[in-house]
Amino acid sequence: MSDSQQTDPFLRQVTATLDKAVDELDGATQGRLRAARREALAARQSRPAWLVPLGGLATAATVAVLALSLWLLPARQQPTALPSVEDMVLLSDEAELEFYEDLDFYLWLDTEKQVG
Repeated sequence: MSDSQQTDPFLRQVTATLDKAVDELDGATQGRLRAARREALAARQSRPAWLVPLGGLATAATVAVLALSLWLLPARQQPTALPSVEDMVLLSDEAELEFYEDLDFYLWLDTEKQVG
């Protein structure tokens, strides 16, 4: 037990309660628990040894693919620059604003002049 667990009253109470519950178990239940622990440990130890390096290799490959994809993705474009002062002046002028509202008409007029 760590020092923080020894000083925490709640953890001491929980530990004492669990220890008392274990002490009160009958022999048959304790035997079944010991058998279950042995089976779990045997199953854990019976795993093929080659699975551990294979898991590490899979993790390294995943990280490499992720890093490569992030490196190869195109960089995001920077936001466009703010409009120039001249553009702001043009847009703030009332007369110029009416020109832009009627821009389609002026474009049509220009195409008619070129055709005719």
